[in-house]
Amino acid sequence: MAMKFLLSGDRVFSSDQNAINGLYNKRYYGKVVEGKLYLSLIEAAYLAERGRIEVFDGKKRLSFEGLLAMGRERDELFDAKYLVYRDLRDRGYTVKSGLKFGSHFRVYRRGMEEHSQWLVWVVPENSRLSPNDITARVRVAHGVRKNMVMAVVDEDNDVVYYKIEWVKF
Repeated sequence: MAMKFLLSGDRVFSSDQNAINGLYNKRYYGKVVEGKLYLSLIEAAYLAERGRIEVFDGKKRLSFEGLLAMGRERDELFDAKYLVYRDLRDRGYTVKSGLKFGSHFRVYRRGMEEHSQWLVWVVPENSRLSPNDITARVRVAHGVRKNMVMAVVDEDNDVVYYKIEWVKF
């Protein structure tokens, strides 16, 4: 049976202890604050697509498509970010926000017992990049001892990952 979450701005929450135990403690989804589990819209969409949670805005149940539409309203890269998030989660990685590192995600091999290994920057295939954008992201990743990965989403919604690093001569 799907767990019930309520919409709150640009995230969803539940105070159900089963949600905290099953999603946060075992699978590292979201963040627990004052006894409530908060999920981002990307996490909520992923779990809703899999039938693990139901999201309500008041008494109205939001569909998976409704969550995607809401995400698109807030972030023009939401679809691309969602595809990358889903791909990484489906591969068994733990995926958290990378905002404080100037990236879209930080990615852990398994669980969160150790530091994240990668910072992932999501880029639609037709994006124009400046060398300064790339350099800045690689510099931050290097400074926090993580690998910089660019996740390129093509027109067919396939994701290709590129590791970007400094080379010293």
